Amino acid sequence: MLKHLLKASSRAGRMTFKDQFFAVNRASVFTVNSRYYANEPPPLQEHFDTKEEEAVYKKLAEALNPKQLAVHDISGGCGSMYNIVIKSDKFNSLTTIKQHKLVNSILKEEIAKWHGLQLSTRKDK
Repeated sequence: MLKHLLKASSRAGRMTFKDQFFAVNRASVFTVNSRYYANEPPPLQEHFDTKEEEAVYKKLAEALNPKQLAVHDISGGCGSMYNIVIKSDKFNSLTTIKQHKLVNSILKEEIAKWHGLQLSTRKDK
């Protein structure tokens, strides 16, 4: 892609700094995006850093029978902030808001003790 942009610019004449800058930035944006979408988390988590991560994982796994589930304590180990990624058949007929409400209802007791939650829910198509 970068070579194509550089050739097109140089054909029209001398390439300016602005042309070079935007050509490089366009190429790097496409690279970042393609990597982002290519790397999905593994289907089910195998390692837990804390007992709390494992407890939350087991509770969600039991209630939702997910195809993909990852629970990570992102608070630095104190257990006040979590990142949860979950893909389940039970989300197929639900909107994103209803998916989040379902997860929140399952983790109601735990969430009351937390400072924050990053939640990503996905339908299993």
